[in-house]
Amino acid sequence: MGILGIGRGAILAVGIMLALAVLKRLIIVFGIFFAFIKFAIVIAFVVLIVSIAVAMFRDRSASKQSQPL
Repeated sequence: MGILGIGRGAILAVGIMLALAVLKRLIIVFGIFFAFIKFAIVIAFVVLIVSIAVAMFRDRSASKQSQPL
């Protein structure tokens, strides 16, 4: 009976350690995934701001060229 109790306890301990290891890996993987998503969002906003600035610059230079002297 004592040997069976130790075996069950060991199996339970191994199962808990395995679950924690898998959970740790999942947290790392999802952390990296969400970091890439955040990076993509930041890049999209930078591209949007730069494109707005370029459009404003083109409009300003076009309006200066079309004005009569």
